Amino acid sequence: MAGDLPDYYFRIRENGAVVFKVDTENRQRRIELEEIATVNVRNGNIKPHGEVKLTPADLG
Repeated sequence: MAGDLPDYYFRIRENGAVVFKVDTENRQRRIELEEIATVNVRNGNIKPHGEVKLTPADLG
């Protein structure tokens, strides 16, 4: 099942999107979404959520 899911999930908003990282590696076999960033398409800003450090793979 984990191979069928994408690594990231995007929730579209008015000026861009909220980016979540999909996590399927847990004991309850649940899908968890961790919010990692907010993207503003009008000015191109990518703003990390809280204390999250974005990796080059996250930005690419």
